[in-house]
Amino acid sequence: MNKLKLFAFPYAGASATAYYKWKKHLSDEIDFKPIELAGRGFRSRDSLYRTFDEAVHDVYEQVEGLIDDGPYAFFGHSMGSQLSFELAYMLRAHGRPEPSVMFLSGRWAPHILRPDLVNPSTPHEQLIERLMELGGTPPELFENPALANTFIPILKADFYAMESYVYQGGRELLTAAFNVMTGVQDWDVNKRDLAEWGQHTTGPFSLHKFKGGHFYINDSFEAVIQHINRSLLSTVQ
Repeated sequence: MNKLKLFAFPYAGASATAYYKWKKHLSDEIDFKPIELAGRGFRSRDSLYRTFDEAVHDVYEQVEGLIDDGPYAFFGHSMGSQLSFELAYMLRAHGRPEPSVMFLSGRWAPHILRPDLVNPSTPHEQLIERLMELGGTPPELFENPALANTFIPILKADFYAMESYVYQGGRELLTAAFNVMTGVQDWDVNKRDLAEWGQHTTGPFSLHKFKGGHFYINDSFEAVIQHINRSLLSTVQ
């Protein structure tokens, strides 16, 4: 039997390496595929995205050829949630099957207009302070000028690309099961805004809370992995 594929999309500034440790903890019945974005990791020589549409087209080119007739799922955290949402629509527009399950993590519903978590035009020192507030970035990264000078331009480019995002209303709803996830101490992502994701699918909707802040996926790693395993294994049974 073919394994269920789980594609994972990074958050702003991150590389696919943020998910590498997941593989050995996910069920053997899950074929885990973290997607690398342009300008980082083994794609460090590729140009960073200028617009959100560029990012969606890029991940489409990576994912489209890996989808077969079996069920598959998306996991996206923060920016990755929005990427996976638009990717599902692009796949459908090209006649490809939609994901069976979408884990939408740490991001408000796409139709909600509000300032993003990070303002990319913020002065350097204030930007670092904001990143430290959010967590998820090792403090020692900012103590190493070479690492910081590599990371911050990627992060800023991602958030500038996010600023170009325009929500398209009036589209036929998706059909995936929406499994929305959040940290209970993530004060930047309103829980009511997370519940609004339910307006975008005809499939089942559920909202799950974990200990931790915006990067609860690190703070509650074991609970997150157990939740994903349970959710996906029930899909393939």
